[in-house]
Amino acid sequence: MDANPSKSGRGRSTSGRVRGVILSPQGWQRFQTAKQQTEADETWGKHLTQEDLSDRTSLSLNTLARIFKRELGVDRQSVEYLFRAFGLELTKTDLTSPASSEETENRWTNPQQDWDTAVDASVFYGREVELTQLWQWVIAERCRVVGLLGIGGIGKSTIAVKAALQMQAEFEIVVWRSLANAPPLEELLSSLLKFLMPLYGEDPIIPTTLAQQVSKLMQYLRSRRCLLILDNAETILQREPVGHWRSGYEGYGQLLRDIGEASHQSCLLLTSREKPREMVLMEEDESVVRTTGRRACASLTLSGLTPDDGRAIFRQKGAFTGSEAEWQTLIHHYGGNPLALKLLAAAIQDLFNGRITEVLPYLSQGLAVFEDIRDLLNRQFDRLSEAEQKTLSWFAIYREPVSIADIRESVVDLATQQRVPNLVNSLLRRSLIEKKDGFFFLQPVVMEYITERFVQQICVEFETQQLNVWQTHPLLRVQAKDYIREIQTRLIMQPVMEQLLSRFGSVAAIEAQAKHLLRQQGKKPGYAAGNLINLLVQLQVDLRGSDFSDLVVQQADLRQIDLARVNFQNANLAQSIFSETLSNAMSIDLSPDGQTIAVGASNGNLYLWNISTAQLLAIFEGHTGWVWSVAFSPDGTMLASGSTDSSVRLWNIQSGRCLQVLTEHTSCVWSVSFSADGQQLASSSADQTVRVWNLQGQCLQVLKGHVQSVYAAHFAPDQQTLVSSSHDTTIRIWDVSNGNCLSVLQGHICGVQCVRYSPDGQLLASGSRDGSIRLWSGYLASDQASTLNFKVLQGHTDWVWDIAFSPDGRLLASASRDGTLRLWSVQDGQSIYVLDSHTHDVHGLAISADGQLLVSAGKDHTVRLWHLQSGRNLKTLRGYTGGLHSLSLSADDQMLASSGQNEAIQLWRLQLDSNLPQLHPYKTFSSPTRQISSLSNVSFSPDGQMLAINRHDDSIAVWHIQAERFDQWLAHSASIWTVLFSPGGKILASSSYDCTVRLWDVQTHHCLQVLRGHESGILAIAFDPSGQWLASGSFDDTIRLWDVPTGACLRVLQEHTGAIFALAFDPSGQRLVSGSHDQTIRLWDLQTGACLKILQGHTGVVWTLAISPDGRILASGSDDQTIRLWDLQTGHCLQTLCEHTSWVTSVLFSSNGQILISGSYDRTIKLWDVETGRCISTLTIDRLYEGMNIQGATGLTIAQKSTLKTLGAIEH
Repeated sequence: MDANPSKSGRGRSTSGRVRGVILSPQGWQRFQTAKQQTEADETWGKHLTQEDLSDRTSLSLNTLARIFKRELGVDRQSVEYLFRAFGLELTKTDLTSPASSEETENRWTNPQQDWDTAVDASVFYGREVELTQLWQWVIAERCRVVGLLGIGGIGKSTIAVKAALQMQAEFEIVVWRSLANAPPLEELLSSLLKFLMPLYGEDPIIPTTLAQQVSKLMQYLRSRRCLLILDNAETILQREPVGHWRSGYEGYGQLLRDIGEASHQSCLLLTSREKPREMVLMEEDESVVRTTGRRACASLTLSGLTPDDGRAIFRQKGAFTGSEAEWQTLIHHYGGNPLALKLLAAAIQDLFNGRITEVLPYLSQGLAVFEDIRDLLNRQFDRLSEAEQKTLSWFAIYREPVSIADIRESVVDLATQQRVPNLVNSLLRRSLIEKKDGFFFLQPVVMEYITERFVQQICVEFETQQLNVWQTHPLLRVQAKDYIREIQTRLIMQPVMEQLLSRFGSVAAIEAQAKHLLRQQGKKPGYAAGNLINLLVQLQVDLRGSDFSDLVVQQADLRQIDLARVNFQNANLAQSIFSETLSNAMSIDLSPDGQTIAVGASNGNLYLWNISTAQLLAIFEGHTGWVWSVAFSPDGTMLASGSTDSSVRLWNIQSGRCLQVLTEHTSCVWSVSFSADGQQLASSSADQTVRVWNLQGQCLQVLKGHVQSVYAAHFAPDQQTLVSSSHDTTIRIWDVSNGNCLSVLQGHICGVQCVRYSPDGQLLASGSRDGSIRLWSGYLASDQASTLNFKVLQGHTDWVWDIAFSPDGRLLASASRDGTLRLWSVQDGQSIYVLDSHTHDVHGLAISADGQLLVSAGKDHTVRLWHLQSGRNLKTLRGYTGGLHSLSLSADDQMLASSGQNEAIQLWRLQLDSNLPQLHPYKTFSSPTRQISSLSNVSFSPDGQMLAINRHDDSIAVWHIQAERFDQWLAHSASIWTVLFSPGGKILASSSYDCTVRLWDVQTHHCLQVLRGHESGILAIAFDPSGQWLASGSFDDTIRLWDVPTGACLRVLQEHTGAIFALAFDPSGQRLVSGSHDQTIRLWDLQTGACLKILQGHTGVVWTLAISPDGRILASGSDDQTIRLWDLQTGHCLQTLCEHTSWVTSVLFSSNGQILISGSYDRTIKLWDVETGRCISTLTIDRLYEGMNIQGATGLTIAQKSTLKTLGAIEH
């Protein structure tokens, strides 16, 4: 999950000046009691009229009307006159301040309030006694936990909103959260903290553990007066025993206890159909309250509306006729339940033309006895036609407001498609659905009811093999927003699986039934085949080799699923989604119309996706290096790209043809940017220049002045100037017409990775490799010393890769190597929220022209779409390459472990003693959550009994091979890069993006040492043969040598000019070899710290190193696709091994030094004869879709077919 970050948005204050006072609920109740007593004593129970009250109080009718309406303020003296007329003394608690009209209408934009999905309470009837009681508990008695209880439809949510609006002036912060979709406690706390932390001036980095999250929330509840409302708690409570939490939700009970028992000044208002048992235990008797004046917990069970208030609901539905006695009978019979009366009013209008009299005979015969809202809903549902029932199910599937057009598009049957508007209108008339702003939705109690009916129907049809709803409705909408799909999985798919397991007894039995039903489907149109396949996927059934030929497979989520040798011949695969071939996503941009995403990748390709369907539209091939920048032209017809191959390319979006290749740069092109009119293009390069081009490929200007790599260049909105940023720590502003440098901005202490003009051109934003962002103003003034201003935005803990302004210039988004995105308020420089779903570097981002979407591209092979204002993750496009990242060889040469991007670890039996050494598959296992990182490392323990694996969720897993058991623990505060056993096997070392190395006791998982000193993420670690020293290499371009027993840093080696990716000690332990992003290998004397040799020859990053057991030969692997063998004594390159076709990521020597084993992103493991350099054996790892037959398959774009083939699919 997904997660729901702060909605504060730093909006303008909405509270205007409010004059006068109004009666508080307590004051209103006191007046009503006194008035009724007077009427009983003086007028024999006859109500006093407005004129009577005016005569009695000397107040005008207009003033009385304002007082009684309790919306517009009046002067305090008028209220005093009213109270004295009835013998009352006015007290402070009888009055409150009226909410301004702006405050009431625009509560959604108040930065101190987050109403999330709270219902509209503008139409509200009665409940004065209940509102008074809530005011007494929450305001007068400072109650910490208040429960609003009652059956479904009784109005709990509405009165909670009304009470909160009345009390909002008494609180500094108001937060509403719905539990209707059963969010896990961690998800709820994350959502609350993301809203609260910026309000408290804190960086919105969510604590990692549940205990820390609860502690932080309690800290906030103590320091400021907060009103927290949690709605629909019954969704996370069990039905039996009453008041107990569902499995996995027990933490809510502890949260209730913490809030109820701790001392603080805030209040939790909880709505639920049942009372949680923690509330029962905390409720005290009245004597305790009278003694202390404070109440820890109280609960109010709502009864129905009065007959007068119930009739008001009917009046909203039209004209009705009936006597006073008939109204009393009708409303009493339905318990005054607001939702029941609303549904009933619609039915009486439809069936009896509003005549109450005709309904009563049915009541007397017991045909409409109301015991529970579910009983009424059953009767309502049973009266619907099958088409209406099926239409209701769509709302349970969509889980959010939906348009008629959306439903029509999803309906399979053409005749039913035409009827959708009439069906929706019919449901609206029956009050079963609600409408707002052209979208339709269900009330929570109806949503829950329809979902349960849907799940039950699905299970019955599966058991009886009569697939009707299976055919007409998808259980999952795979193109839905990510958080909606998670809810669909949690509330539809998981209950279906649980019920089926209960009925069938085992996964194997369900699998057999599902496969039998699949064989019956043939070419039937609809969702049945896709639903059945999704069910098998969710049950983690092995689908390899399955025959799905000729099926209509719609809405199947087949990402990251091993479909080797599956037969989809002649299948219709429309609306199903597969994995992509996206490697590291290096850059991203959005088309001006917001419909297409362009992504530049580390494999040199550009990918274009349709946003709404998540369908891959095209792949542009041509670059031979990483694509560091992509940019759409302003008219959306062209795409520009810049690459490490030193070229800039211009592409035609429609045809995919490369229009121009600009080759005048002599080194990596870091950025490309179009001018506002689309007639010019700027590019920046590691050759220290910025070039300005026209669209015909002519270089118009070469801007020189920077003395190191120029990372970014961006045109001003007026096109008169251009800004650039460089590794030399400066920002330069250039005159586009003549190439003159107009200004040099200094202040950053590290390289400036990105720079942007604000939309109005008045501000510059720059992001640095030190993690800071600066906002500059006055940067072109003649007297810079007096007018140049900047604001520093702090929060990122590593390089800022990219930044972008929102179209209105109010917000700034940033992407960082710390794996997060941040949204900042430009006005005050505060971080509004932090998005941490990426698991590695976030290289690029872009914001849509309408300011609604944020897109990001990461090193974790994902592209993510976010809602800019809320920070919700809407969609994730997940790539897959299947390449190998890490190898580890057991000490006895018997087993080899490999890890890669297939979410699995493979163990191989190794035979090195035969004439032809070979690898044989032994075991394959996935991580417990099927989420092993694409950059996972593996390390055998010296005894070969355990295998350590780093996880992308900041934790370490250790697999006990014989017992097939996992140990797992949280190890770092950021992604882990490497894990390594010490030579003695008692210590496990891990290195992380959090800039630390940690040493762990293998048996107890206790952290023995935290090695701090590096200023950036740590990529490489190595133990010396004795296990007394550990070396670490970092993105900060340094190597550190540590004493393992004490954790002391013994030496810092710093001659590399790029990140260190590989380290290896020689057998003596006196020398160390390092491989770097700077394409060199260095040999170090550890006694003196001197660099003894520099080995050059690789033309790419040196990823991996290994030294032969006799210390004579060094093997190195690089992203130049080669392995080099070096004489470590002389530094000469002995051999270059060239059979890999992609990055070489791992090399290992056998214990006798005669065999070299290598792993590559080309999915192969190769065994080499070290003496001859001959490749003895090659083993190729199956791709995700190896041998998957898509011959004749329809519903795929050309680009999608190309992707599937790259992942192993075949068309024959």
